[in-house]
Amino acid sequence: MVNDSLFFFGKNPFKEAVKKNNVERVYLQHGFIDKSILTIIEQNHLSTKYVNAQDLTNLAQDKHHQGVVFQVKDYRYYSLEEIISEASQKNHMPLLLILDEINDPHNFGAILRSADAFGVDGVIVKKRNQVLINGTVMKSSAGAANFVKVASVTNLNQAVEKLKKAGYWIVATDGNAKMSYKEIRYDFPLALIVGSEGFGISTLLLKNADYIVKIPMLGEVNSLNASVAASIFLAHIRS
Repeated sequence: MVNDSLFFFGKNPFKEAVKKNNVERVYLQHGFIDKSILTIIEQNHLSTKYVNAQDLTNLAQDKHHQGVVFQVKDYRYYSLEEIISEASQKNHMPLLLILDEINDPHNFGAILRSADAFGVDGVIVKKRNQVLINGTVMKSSAGAANFVKVASVTNLNQAVEKLKKAGYWIVATDGNAKMSYKEIRYDFPLALIVGSEGFGISTLLLKNADYIVKIPMLGEVNSLNASVAASIFLAHIRS
C-alpha cells in the first residue's frame, strides 16, 4: 500500500529519509542556515525550493517544521504476511506490536521510535480509527518511522487470528489485569497489544489474547501514556 506525495518535516526525519533514498523535493525557509542539512542536500543533488515560514506551515500542517519540509516519493505500508515472513527470518525471537486505535500522532511517533530502538519486527495498526503515518508522526519518531515496518489492516482481530496460526502468542496490556508483565517469560514469538489513550484495548481483542498483563504502579494516577507503557514493555521483553 503506497501513499503518494506525502509531506514530512523536521531535521532528523529529513536526514533519515535521505538514508532511505526517499526524498523527492525539499522546501526550506528563507534564510535557512543549518550547514548539515544544506550539505546533505548538495551531496544528494536534491531539488530545493526556498519559501516563507507560512508556506512551510501549510505544507507540513504543523508550525514546528524547523525550517525543513520534504516531499517523499512514497510511504509503503507492508502487508501482515510480509511482516510475518520477514520476522521469521531474523536471528532473534520475533516481536510484533499491535496498536489498537492510537489516535495521538505524537504517541504513535514515540511508539515507533521505541519499536526501532528495541528491535520490533513490525507494527500492526488499523486502517480506520487510528492515526497513520504523517508528518507529525514522522517527526515525533525522530525519523524511526522510516525504518520500522508498519502494516495497516482492516480488522485487528482477524490479524490476531493469522498471527496465532503463524505460531505467535498474543499478550495484551491492561491496567485491570491481575498478572504483572514481569511474570511471563517472553521466550516465544510474541505480538504485544497496546491500547488507545482513552479507551484501552477493545473487549474482543482482550478476549483473544493469550495473556493479559499490567505494569504495577505505586502512585495515585493509575495509568501511563501509551507510548511510555509500550517502551517499558519492549525494554523488558528485549532485556
